[in-house]
Amino acid sequence: MKFLKSSLSFAWLEFKALKFYPSNLVLFVIQSFVTTGIWFFVSLFLKDYAKGSLKDFGGDFVAYMVIGVIFFQNAANILSLPFQSLSTAFWDKRLEIYNSSSRGIWAFITGRFIWNFFYNLVIQFCVMLFAIFAAGVNVSKSIPVLPAIAFYLLFVLTCFGIGLIGAGNFFYLEVKQGREPVTWLTDVLARIFSGVYYPLSVLPASIGFVSYFVPHTYALQGIRLVLIGGNGFDNAMVRNDLFMMLLFCAFSLFTGIFVLNSAIAKAERTNGVGMVI
Repeated sequence: MKFLKSSLSFAWLEFKALKFYPSNLVLFVIQSFVTTGIWFFVSLFLKDYAKGSLKDFGGDFVAYMVIGVIFFQNAANILSLPFQSLSTAFWDKRLEIYNSSSRGIWAFITGRFIWNFFYNLVIQFCVMLFAIFAAGVNVSKSIPVLPAIAFYLLFVLTCFGIGLIGAGNFFYLEVKQGREPVTWLTDVLARIFSGVYYPLSVLPASIGFVSYFVPHTYALQGIRLVLIGGNGFDNAMVRNDLFMMLLFCAFSLFTGIFVLNSAIAKAERTNGVGMVI
């Protein structure tokens, strides 16, 4: 309970910071709409060419693209969150203070995750509503709610777990700002091999197998099957994608927690948590 209260206090601080700097909210909302809008117009241009590759989803390429981009943006934000949290605390001279309290660093990261989860969710929902009702993006008239929630939560938690693995490099590799290799590589592979911007069927067989090792592949496919095709748990592809996401989620979270705890312990034994190398 004490850990939860500490985490929520950090989430509250993020909310207070947003109240002092409302321009950050405005710019983030604009960025989300602009990014989605760019790919919306690209998909309009390509929809006739791509429609033959979308038989599994039961929709058009515009919906395929818009849904993929919206959910991928959210995943990318969560993926980089743990490392960015450590970097922010480090350069603000607060990381050692957080570490002086039991699980203080974890409370800080968890609090920021809680805040960003709901912050991104609200903006993502607004962009989706605008795409459907203003831009005419076609989704299923009867969306199964539970599968949609399940895929969303597992996708977010998987990205958070991978982000925790990457955050360990803050101490292991002494990468204190910018990007670190784990989340960078995950982001690159996801953009190429998960079907964010194009159906996976266009990939050559010699490299297409990589998509099976990228969690975004199963998350985006499952989300599209639910939102575009209206498929629920009775669909075999939905069940398979959900099972794979459960595996990725469990593996990434357990590994991420272990790696970051080990990295913090290493830093405490050697140069100190807040020392610049």
